[in-house]
Amino acid sequence: MRSTSWKFLGGFAVLAGSTLALLIAGPLAPPDRSVTHPSGIGATAPRPVPPLPEPWPLSLAAGASRVVEGAFRPGDTFGNVLNQAGIPRRFIDQLAHAVESNFNVRRIRSGRAYKIYFTPDDQLLLFRYQRSEQQAVFVAKGTNGWRAIEITIPYNIRPRFVQAKILGSLEGALEATSMDQRGAIRLAHKLAEIFAWSIDFSADLRVNDSVDLVVEQRFLEGKFVGFGDVLSAELNIAGRIYRAIRYQQPGAATAYFTPSGQSLQRAFLRSPVDFTSISSGFSHRRMHPILNIAKPHYGIDYVAPGGTPVRATATGTIAYVGRTGQAGNHVKIRHGGSYTSHYLHLSRFADGVKVGVPIEQGQVLGYVGRTGLATNNHLHYQLEQSGIFVDPLRINVPAGAPLADELMPDFIRQRDIWISILREGQIDRPLVLAGSSE
Repeated sequence: MRSTSWKFLGGFAVLAGSTLALLIAGPLAPPDRSVTHPSGIGATAPRPVPPLPEPWPLSLAAGASRVVEGAFRPGDTFGNVLNQAGIPRRFIDQLAHAVESNFNVRRIRSGRAYKIYFTPDDQLLLFRYQRSEQQAVFVAKGTNGWRAIEITIPYNIRPRFVQAKILGSLEGALEATSMDQRGAIRLAHKLAEIFAWSIDFSADLRVNDSVDLVVEQRFLEGKFVGFGDVLSAELNIAGRIYRAIRYQQPGAATAYFTPSGQSLQRAFLRSPVDFTSISSGFSHRRMHPILNIAKPHYGIDYVAPGGTPVRATATGTIAYVGRTGQAGNHVKIRHGGSYTSHYLHLSRFADGVKVGVPIEQGQVLGYVGRTGLATNNHLHYQLEQSGIFVDPLRINVPAGAPLADELMPDFIRQRDIWISILREGQIDRPLVLAGSSE
């Protein structure tokens, strides 16, 4: 617990250097847009903020002369935390009773942050309990006495252009765009999800490939709290350009499309696991490493650490879960149309994976292992088409469905905003080789 004089703090993201990145990471001034714009520019909130008959609690805080803040520890209670800050026990009991219909102080959880604001004459002005990143409970005295209200603190979203050159891993190249490594990893995962149907980030990236993108920066009360959606992206992978535009469809979840309005989502993911290498490809005749005889290898062997999650490459229904001789732990999924996929040598199955259960694309089925006849931890992945095994890396997966004609004008409006910010960043190009002395 610490006590400080009250002051408002403005937040700026601090960019750390990285020897793996060639980076532009600067906020760009977008065209003026209202908070209701579907792009999400400006202050946005997951749900409406309720109207308050009393003064806005965040404004009340500005009048505080002293603030005591900390986080609830195991064994702490609402009462002892306020009492340690100098508030009498009798008043605390009255306060807890007054707000119990909206805020049960006995359900406060350890680890949650709090702030206690005091008036110039050292009386309680406001109590704030941070239920989650965006949800805060405020206890304040209104026109009808003390009351508690839960408020959604809206994000302030600012677009940021980022340019990274791959000299190592994607996560390493992006690390300098975040205040911590965790943020860079999340941003890399977002890109992997967006391009999951066209790029295998475990195998396709090469040194000197580049990533240009515009991403949401999320701020709460002036403090940077993390990245939101990728708004537009342009990747140069081995000389081939891949582009993605986020589109917020009216009344629907966000999705990603090519600039012409073609969905990036396809029937099958490029790979079912985040692998380190492919030890064996699809072949009609391969020397088996254990049996030492030539036999067909109707699948792809993805090498990955034991316990790595294995995901369904397409939506379908589980047709088999169990142990199958040399295949070890085995999951079989039937997909719409003529396709069936197989996942072999799993160490164990994910919870809820049972015959007849519907499965979504990308859902975890199990974990990499070496059950059955296997020399190391790997996933053997097979794909059947009309009962015939086919090479998963060579099948021609149909392109995603295009947007409906009536949505195209709205898509083009959003697309042009994000592309203009991307191009503005690419043209300005105040390039800095992070970590370089040159």
